[in-house]
Amino acid sequence: MRFLTPHIFVVLLAGMFGHAFGQDLDSSITQRMNHAYSVMATNPAEATRLFSEVVAREPQNVAALRELGYLTLSAGEHETALSWFEASERILPSDTIKLQMAYILATQRNDEEAKALFRTLLDSRDKNISRKADVELDALTSKPEPSRSWVRLYADPYYDSRWKSTFIHVSMQDGYDLTEDRKLSLYATLSLSTDTKSSIGLVPTVISDNTLLLGVGVRAKPFYGLSLIVQEGFVSYLLQRSTRSGVSNDFRAVMTYGNGLYPGFSIHDDARFPFTPLADLYSSFGYYSRYKNGIGYIQAKAGARVLEVSHTAMDLYVRGDYVFDTQREFYNNIVEGGGGARLIPWAGFGLELVAEFHRGRYLNVSNQAVLQRASLYEQYYSSWRTMLIFEHTF
Repeated sequence: MRFLTPHIFVVLLAGMFGHAFGQDLDSSITQRMNHAYSVMATNPAEATRLFSEVVAREPQNVAALRELGYLTLSAGEHETALSWFEASERILPSDTIKLQMAYILATQRNDEEAKALFRTLLDSRDKNISRKADVELDALTSKPEPSRSWVRLYADPYYDSRWKSTFIHVSMQDGYDLTEDRKLSLYATLSLSTDTKSSIGLVPTVISDNTLLLGVGVRAKPFYGLSLIVQEGFVSYLLQRSTRSGVSNDFRAVMTYGNGLYPGFSIHDDARFPFTPLADLYSSFGYYSRYKNGIGYIQAKAGARVLEVSHTAMDLYVRGDYVFDTQREFYNNIVEGGGGARLIPWAGFGLELVAEFHRGRYLNVSNQAVLQRASLYEQYYSSWRTMLIFEHTF
């Protein structure tokens, strides 16, 4: 059994009080119903508003509840549509509505609930409905097990005004889930890390890793948000130096945790300004044999979804970052603050365009770190960063 969404609960509760005003609301309800039907095809948002007003005044109005279900379903709001249909079913059961609910559950990959509902329709008096239920039930029952193989692509090239350079990081993971719940996986990875400014010559300039990494690892996800990996591999250096070989071992053991409050998304043609709050926490700590160092990272964001139109959304946020390590290298002990804007051109595709401002400070973790940093950089710095982020798992 599903619970009503907060919005629907408020509408129905308000309607219980509104019903006490008596029969004088009948004409108003009829007018709203007629108007809603007349604009359904041309202005579904207005029709949704009108039917919602009807339900607020008359919670037992099955016709309005069902129309709200169909309207929100057309808008891609499957959970909300399901709640409206369930509300109508509690008042006046209908095999047609049950069939629609089962379709929604199947679309949401809630196979067990969908199959249970389809089974109740096998004995429907409407032979067309019973036939459709039988076909869908057979398809769900014979559906092959989902593949345990997966491929993850990730890229986050960005330009940083502080360094006047573009940094490029691209990685691919080819994995296999050892368990049905996907909590334990094996994977192979290939990643490239480089930038457009580093060079080796008479005056060396090295501001980032310039490596090609190949490795294999095991990943565990004990619970939502937590990931543990142990990875063995090697790197090939793109910038050769006489003081080291061209290939180096790379072993790492890393723990990450991420969680947050993320805005939902629904497709609609009109521009909306929901100002839905968002928050995100990401943390990482790991040992890296190539650096003989343990490095940690904590990032926190808070903001709001400020715009939605069609498949596009925009977020504004502030952020804070803290980097630390066990060897007290000055470049690994930093605190930053700033803010940014994120544009999602097409929801679900995995692409983001990001612009951020960073204001940072090197931490005085040791006298040696202070001396090393002071000979190269000021303690405080600022930068503008523009990023293109792509992440997708197949």
